[in-house]
Amino acid sequence: MPEAEALFCAFHPGVPTSLRCNRCGRPICVRCAVQTPVGYRCQECVAGQQALFFNARPFDYGVAALVAILAGLVTAPLVSFLGFWVFLLGPAVGSGTAEVVHRLIGRRRGRWIWLTVGVGLAVGLLAARAPGLFHGPALSLHWVWDGLYLATAISTAIGYLRFWR
Repeated sequence: MPEAEALFCAFHPGVPTSLRCNRCGRPICVRCAVQTPVGYRCQECVAGQQALFFNARPFDYGVAALVAILAGLVTAPLVSFLGFWVFLLGPAVGSGTAEVVHRLIGRRRGRWIWLTVGVGLAVGLLAARAPGLFHGPALSLHWVWDGLYLATAISTAIGYLRFWR
């Protein structure tokens, strides 16, 4: 049986390896290997595949931010009114906002759309609260409801945009 030729990593030329990318066939070391469901790939092949998956345009992030800020502004009075029952309002607003954003941007996927929507919801609520931000006690009960609302709305929107779509 012939002896195998020594291979060296394509990205770290001094590191011997016997592992190859299952897509392009380049020799890769353990530091460069990315485990995928179909085997080990080099970082360049993984980045190329992700570029096909994330197809949102820069304008889509602006649309997502605008929709989320408006949703936060519109629901702020409801949060004050509902009190404890915001634990039902938050997921409804989060999933509704995520669905509207998803449809408005043409069902494209963006690497950071979920973060844009989450920050937009928080900015919208805080903008609605800005006039009375420094009036009253620092730890009043409405801050608890705002926190509960934001936690449920943002986590639902993130789950919807990042994991379910």
